[in-house]
Amino acid sequence: MSASALEISPVQRYLDELHQQLLGVVAGEVASYIPELTRSDPGWLGLALVTVDGHVYQVGDSRQPFTIQSISKALTYGIALEDRGLEHVVSKVGVEPSGEAFNSISLEPDTGRPVNPMINAGAIAVTGMIEGPPEGGPLQRILETFARYTGHPHEVDESVYRSESETGHRNRAIAHLLYGHGILDTSPETALDAYFQQCSILVTARDLAMMGACLANNGVNPVTGVVALKSQFTEKVLSVMSTCGMYDYSGAWIFDVGMPAKSGVGGGIMAVLPGQFGLGVFSPPLDEKGNSVRGIEACKRLSRDFSLHLFNVARSTSASIVRKVFDSARFGSRRGRNAREMELLSRLGQRVRIFELQGELLFGNTESVALEILSGLDGTDFVIVDLKRVVSADRASTRMFADLWTQLAGGNKHLFFTGCGHLYRFKKYFRDHQDVHQEPAWFEFGDTDHAVEWCEDCLLAEVEFTTESGDCQSELCHQYLCSGMSSGELRTLRDAGDARTFPSGSHVVRTGDPADSLYFILEGQVDVVVKTDDGHHLRVNTLGKGTAFGEMALIEKMQRTADVVAVSHTVCVEVIFSRIPEPIRTKMLVNLAGYLAGKLVRDTELVRHLG
Repeated sequence: MSASALEISPVQRYLDELHQQLLGVVAGEVASYIPELTRSDPGWLGLALVTVDGHVYQVGDSRQPFTIQSISKALTYGIALEDRGLEHVVSKVGVEPSGEAFNSISLEPDTGRPVNPMINAGAIAVTGMIEGPPEGGPLQRILETFARYTGHPHEVDESVYRSESETGHRNRAIAHLLYGHGILDTSPETALDAYFQQCSILVTARDLAMMGACLANNGVNPVTGVVALKSQFTEKVLSVMSTCGMYDYSGAWIFDVGMPAKSGVGGGIMAVLPGQFGLGVFSPPLDEKGNSVRGIEACKRLSRDFSLHLFNVARSTSASIVRKVFDSARFGSRRGRNAREMELLSRLGQRVRIFELQGELLFGNTESVALEILSGLDGTDFVIVDLKRVVSADRASTRMFADLWTQLAGGNKHLFFTGCGHLYRFKKYFRDHQDVHQEPAWFEFGDTDHAVEWCEDCLLAEVEFTTESGDCQSELCHQYLCSGMSSGELRTLRDAGDARTFPSGSHVVRTGDPADSLYFILEGQVDVVVKTDDGHHLRVNTLGKGTAFGEMALIEKMQRTADVVAVSHTVCVEVIFSRIPEPIRTKMLVNLAGYLAGKLVRDTELVRHLG
């Protein structure tokens, strides 16, 4: 994401403000029981947040390297689950909170099994289970896994590793107790050496946020798409983080903050909001329980300010997720149509149903929407689901929509999703899991208007294939301006005009040209385009055979207010206003007034709908 985009992001603005506020928090002390850690600057403060869509936000010392310490325990627990399987790991290390400090010797009296993998005893046992390659051992396996989490290689801080190894006498005692109870199936020194090295791996706050985002994204790195942890073990890692990740502060943490998290005495905290984001905070001063003071405060404020508590239950009723349901007979596309096409679409448009959704797509509300779609399939051939107001779609809702699409495709129905460019995981799931393909594809149309236009074209093509075209298909009788005219009047009007041909891509009129004529389109298609204040060109309308443009100048002579560009080879009749006989001109003005009155009614209804 570019720097300019980050500057206007509300998330980035919030993190910038939070960083400034936390700089004033001066409580806590840098860890000293590992001598090398005392070299950390207590003023360092880095914040980073990575969403499951791969958006990265960071502020302060977010790229300052520090040693991961006990945060590594959550990640190595996942590696052990992959290497040895859940049954074996749980037989050696429990999952119950200890309520004690991180370096407590919490072993079951009879079995010697550590109570959970987040305290040192459990973490040493877990590291002893990791199966590394013969040439690199467990450390190589750990480093390769960390690289999948963050997207770049990592290295060990050798000075911190040596410091930990030289002063880790209590951990040595724990390792020998584990070996004596048969928990370790490798030598205590081998397991302990790998443990000291894993704690000394260098990371940044951004790395922690990326690691958390992988866990929030069911084990998949949201930026690289690489699987960091098999999905069946992600929930197990998050579970022990929730109950044990903050040591004897874990209960208060899940009560106040409500996010699975893991802290380390290096000053880092990795927090996860499943399905949404990973958070990394780095600030070396610790409280009496060994957790970063500023890190805890940052997570508390983020959770409170955005209502991010894991158990903050979202509403999941169809009433909250369904904004509008309508058909194209009521609100058609912005494509200009001739009178005959408008009349046909007023009868056939019920076969195109549009569902505008909003908010969060969850299991419950998506099920309600699916049932509503299925209950209205009689007489419906096209379903458009507008997701531009949807902020997120969880895996359950995504799968239900994928199943619904398969069901509709089997019944020769079309289902399109529009406005979903921001729902990366939603689109990726479809591409990865749908064996049947639709033409056009489910995400062919960026907005609902273009999808409705395509469906309308299908309806019209079907009717034109099965009905007679009429004697004046390519003439003026279907123009609304010519309604009520006799054949003689139509002939007079046609003779007053000049045939004009425009190749694809050419301008028919330009903004600022004199508005002294109107154009009847006999063949082809044109776009009405305006130039915006920022220099972009915006399509206002598309007009085809049987429609007209430039007729507003019948009321008052003016300059052209838009460009009209031929989309395909186009044939028009240009009628100069001064050549139109007065009786015919009067009829055209009456028809124009009727058209504008009807348009006013339709636009009023549209405003009511949009509101």
